[in-house]
This record gives sequence, C-alpha cells and structure tokens, in this order.
Amino acid sequence: MKIWLNSRLVDSKNASVSVFDHGFLYGDGIYETVHAYNYKVFHWEDHYKRLLNSARPLALRCPWSSRTLLNRITQVLKANREPDASVRITIARGPGPLGLDPSVCPHPTLVMLLHPTRNVERYWKEGISIGITKVRRTPPQSLDPQIKSNNSLNTILAKMEGEKMGVFEAVLLNVDGYLTEGTTSNLFFVKKGKIYTPELACGLLAGITREAVLKLAVKHGIPAHEGRYTPQDLLRADEVFLSSTTLEVVPVVKLKLAAHLPVRRIADGLPGPVTQRLHALFRAAVTAEIS
Repeated sequence: MKIWLNSRLVDSKNASVSVFDHGFLYGDGIYETVHAYNYKVFHWEDHYKRLLNSARPLALRCPWSSRTLLNRITQVLKANREPDASVRITIARGPGPLGLDPSVCPHPTLVMLLHPTRNVERYWKEGISIGITKVRRTPPQSLDPQIKSNNSLNTILAKMEGEKMGVFEAVLLNVDGYLTEGTTSNLFFVKKGKIYTPELACGLLAGITREAVLKLAVKHGIPAHEGRYTPQDLLRADEVFLSSTTLEVVPVVKLKLAAHLPVRRIADGLPGPVTQRLHALFRAAVTAEIS
C-alpha cells in the first residue's frame, strides 16, 4: 500500500512517525474519512470544513489548503489503483518534548491511507445488526463530539462490547439514556413514513452523510425530525438504518438491547422501503456530483 506521509508518498512498510509525536503519546490530533467514486471525493468541501472545525478548538495547525489535500488524496487513490475507496486523513500534533503543552509541537504530522475494503453491497441488500452498549457516549461537556478526535477510547470500548454481543455496530446512549450514534455511524429510524434521528445536542458528531440524508429527505418530501429518542423507539420503528461515509445508507434489521437480552427483529427483519429509497437518492446525488 502507498501512504501519504507529510510531504510524499511512501510504501506502507517505510511509513513511520516519531515516538515523540503527541498524537502517538496523547491522542492529540484529528482525522477525517472521505470516500471517492472514480477518483472524485464526494462532498469534499464539507469534509474539509469539518476538518478545520475540528482543528480550530485544539489550536492545531492545518496549513494545507483544500486544493492541496484533495490533490494528495487523489494521488493516494491513483498510487494504489483504487478509484472507489475511502481514505482516512489524520493530522497529529507532531513531535515535541514530553508533556501536555501543545505549543512545543510546531510541525503537525499528516498521514493519508486507504481504508480496508468491505463488501458493503451485501450489507445494503441483507441489512446489519446493532447493539446498545453499557458504555455511554462521552458527554459534550467533557469533549465536544464535533471535534473528530484521534482519541477514540470511548468508541473503542463500545466496539469491544459490540463484538462480544455479536453485532455489526455498537450504538451508544448518552449519560441521560438517549440514543446518540454508532461507533462510526449515525443512526436513523422510520415510523409511518417519517424519519427520525438523534439531535446533535444529545452528544453526537454531525455526520456528512447524515446531513446529506436529511437534505435529501426534505427535498423529496420525506418528513425528517431530530430529537431525543430511546432504544424503545427503535423497537417500535418500522425501519432503522445507519449512515456513514464508508457505509452510505445501510439498513438495520436486528437489534440487541443489552448483552443478556435476545436479538430482536426490526419490523419484519428486512430492509425497508424508505431506507432503500433514501439510499437510491443518495447514490443519485453521488452520480450527479461526480459526473
């Protein structure tokens, strides 16, 4: 695999960062994941804006222009001969003396690498399962979820719990017991032709695909609501689906409310018509943007 490291492409076996990098030592950094279709990144400017918004509250230097980063993403895709793939952009604080003071690290580290490929077509067709974890989402008062931070221990713990539950994706509640998001996805459910998703105030990341789905719903006459919802709302739903850059729009057909409880089907246990329509609209939006 070819990886972009700071200012050049390198072989993965030769890609390394300093042991003094504060991203390695303290998780001090941010990331963004984008997806390309035929070497063209979907909603790139939205991703770039979110990257800058993550960097700003950390006072983390991001000296690369939108055009520069987009060019480097394209180079990574072409070097690996992957026209349709996801790329993770990581910006770490950079090397410096031990200690939490970020001002001693004047040169941030930039890494871009491909995500492993997955058979997402199978998930779109068959649907996936989710589980509600005991691990709660970090409160916004502790760490703003709009900072897409390299420190993922909160969601790693949830992912580990989800693996033990035997589900595809773990979904976290906030400290008040309301739904937030998955470890790498946003959550939606459908009831009587309307779609619902947790509001940002519950403590979740404003996903790029989440926003695209909401806009498509409004544009095509599908009522959409953001609010505070519980796991019981998922059980009563006609459909449930997840959205993310790498999954696009994927139906959820099974739900596990806790590790000791049995798996429950969502409605008839099959991908629903609203989910399928929204995914078709999303794919049409992709085609329109990259053509």
